[in-house]
Order: sequence, then structure tokens, then C-alpha cells
Amino acid sequence: MCAGKVSNWCIRARLNMKDKVGCLRDPVFYRCKDTPHHRTGAKYKAYPTYDLTVPIVDSIEGVTHALRTIEYRDRNPLYEWVQKKLELRPVKIYDFSKLCMASTVLSKRKLAWFVEEKLVEGWNDPRFPTVQGIMRKGMTVDALKEFMLDQGPSQNNNLMEWDKIWATNKKAIDPIAPRYTCISKDSACKLIIENGPEPVSIRTTALHPKNEAIGSKAVSYGRELWIERDDAKDIAEGEKITLMKWGNATVSKKVVEDDKITLYANVDEKDTDFKKTKKLTWLCADPATTIEVKLVEYAHLIDKQKIEENDKVEDLVNKNSRLESFAYAEGSVRNIQKGDIIQYERRGFYICDKLGISNQLAQYVFIPDGKAKAMSTITHQIDHAETQKGKGEIKKGKNQPAAAAEGGEEKLSKKQLKKLEEQAKKEKAKANKAAGIEPEPK
Repeated sequence: MCAGKVSNWCIRARLNMKDKVGCLRDPVFYRCKDTPHHRTGAKYKAYPTYDLTVPIVDSIEGVTHALRTIEYRDRNPLYEWVQKKLELRPVKIYDFSKLCMASTVLSKRKLAWFVEEKLVEGWNDPRFPTVQGIMRKGMTVDALKEFMLDQGPSQNNNLMEWDKIWATNKKAIDPIAPRYTCISKDSACKLIIENGPEPVSIRTTALHPKNEAIGSKAVSYGRELWIERDDAKDIAEGEKITLMKWGNATVSKKVVEDDKITLYANVDEKDTDFKKTKKLTWLCADPATTIEVKLVEYAHLIDKQKIEENDKVEDLVNKNSRLESFAYAEGSVRNIQKGDIIQYERRGFYICDKLGISNQLAQYVFIPDGKAKAMSTITHQIDHAETQKGKGEIKKGKNQPAAAAEGGEEKLSKKQLKKLEEQAKKEKAKANKAAGIEPEPK
């Protein structure tokens, strides 16, 4: 075996093939393996199995409690047998269930298939459930720890949706993420401020409305602004709008030419009544104080919410799981470093994935916030509900009955049955009254 002369041999422990415990029926302890090892290469041709290696290593390395998923529960007697026979220090085993996430593959073997087929960038791809993957998508260590402690070591199998972990992450990043503005390049519309400053003027404003410690940034003010088409299309002539971090403006003219919309307005900084106005993010259309950035959004790799045991991953691949767009951003984002988390106001939280160097644009990855709806009327390329709940299946509402089995009857809840009974009683009483029948005494 060690010389590699055979490939189908194995070494078993001679115990009892009639043992009531299945894992103690002559378990395999060594097997042949021709695949080169990632460290030792082709030096060895035979390797110990998990059943033999783990109880030895755990005991020698000082492990006090072995935390193992419940799929290994049937192997626990063998784990204890090995330590007892070798007179090793016993290790306490604690079983817990695997955390299954909606529309997510957790099997390393299946994840490796995505890497080998070059469907992802690598093991740190933001669509992967690896620690490096979700951190590249904006997950923080503190939020990950809080989520894990909140879940606890449950032994019940369950399918978790992504909304809770991303909502936990939002609580961690919201108080410290500096605020910036960007406008989608493909849908940017012009807003001409007729009484705006010319040439462009610079003012200083806080990076965070509730946290002065984060610092400040320079904001450019001018006559020509960029605004989102999603905002421009719903604005009417004569309407008063609020330009965030500037003031109220009254629209005097709206020009629509095909998909191009141009608005004209006058700003009144003395008007501080912002209660019933539409709030707009804007950017000074000044090439000297703006830069172009790339925005990337990731959807789930799998087109099905719950992956069954017999499902083939290659049949469930979402081939449109990475979407990118381009935007104009204020020039102060040049100071952002790789890995920094920011908020593009009214658009969402983003993490800087790549810096803007030479001919490469700075790249920002969208961070889910745990909500099924977008932060504002600004549209996104991915479905927020699917990002949080999983892709492929729609979760039923509170009053929607469960779907009936094919050829069977629809199953109703107790609450729905009671409601139907009460409705039937009311209809019967109404019919009796119309027919002159007195109600039965209680």
C-alpha cells in the first residue's frame, strides 16, 4: 500500500462484524489514495481515515470538548473506542446541527466544483459561504460572532434565511460607516440650479450625521448637478424638492427628450420646511471633483431556496449572479482604502473591494442590510427579497394557506378553520332571519 503497488486495498481494525453498533464492525483505518497531497505531494500512497486520526489528534493536542456536527453522531462510539484502546486522554464530544442557509451550498466538495469550473473568482468569492467570502461582501467579525452566539449550538436541523445575519451586520456598520454620494452613470439626469454658484464652490460637511468623530469631507456645489432618473421622472414642474445637505429647491421647468430628463430649479436655503418634500441625493457635475466607480452586486449562486440531498448543483446554478454598473461619485472617495465600509446615501452600504489605480476603476461591493426592500426609490440590479430569503421559492404570507398536494385537498390552519366556521354561522343566521326563523335559545 505504501509503495503504491495496489490501489484497492485497505487496513481494517479487527473487532466484531456482528456488533450492534455499526461503526464498530471492523472499521477502515487506512486506505490507498493516489491523489497527490497538497503538502507532501506523491510521497505517501496510504493515508489514515478520519475515524482513526481525529480522536488521536484531539487528545494529543489538548482538545477538551470536540464540537462535531450531528452527522458524525453514529461514529462517536468509535471515537471513544480509539482513545480508550490507545490509553489516550478522553475528549468530551458535543454534537450540534449544521447551519443550513437558504440558496447556499455548504459542501466543500460542491464548492470546489464552482472553483474548478471557474464560475467564481476563488474560495474568497463574495458569493461563497466561506469566512473570507462573506467578509469580502462586507460581513464584520463582530457581527459574525454575535450571530453565532445568538444561534447557539442547537441540535435541530433548520434552514436559516440570510436576513438575520445581514441585519446583525448592519447594526455593527451603520454607526461607523461614513456617508458619500454616487449617481448611476447610465441613468444620470441633469438638474440645473439657476441661482447656483458659479464657479463651483466647496463646503465642508460631516461624514456621518450622528457621529462627528468620523470626520468631515469637502462637497462641491454648482449650477449643474447629477440626480438619479428614478427621482427625476417623478418630479413635476412647480414641485418643491429637498436637495440633501443643501436645502429646498422649487422646480421651474422639466424637459423630457426620450430617456433624457433635464430639470431647472431655484434653491432657497432659508426654507427649512422639509416635512413633505422628496429627498434627493445629488452630485455636482464637475469633472474636476468627481470620479467614476464600479458598483458590483452579487445574487445567490443557486436558483433554489432549499437544496435537497439528491439535487445536482450543476442543474441549479444561477448564471446571472454577478451584476455590475458604473456611477459618478464625489471625489473624496479617493481616500477610501480597500476593505473600508461606506454608505452611498439612499443606495446602501458598500465595501471597497478594489482600489482605483492606473486604468482600473475603484470597485465597491453592495452589502445586504437584512431588509427585503431597497433603502429608497433608487433601483438595484438584484432582488433584495431574494438576497435575504433565498432564490427560487416564495415564502407564503400569514393569511395564505399551504399549497394542496397534487390531487388532494388544501390544508387549512386552525385559525382559518375557525374563521370559516364563524362566517358560516353568520350566513346561516342571516338566511334564517330573512326566512322569519327565530334564532335558537342559547
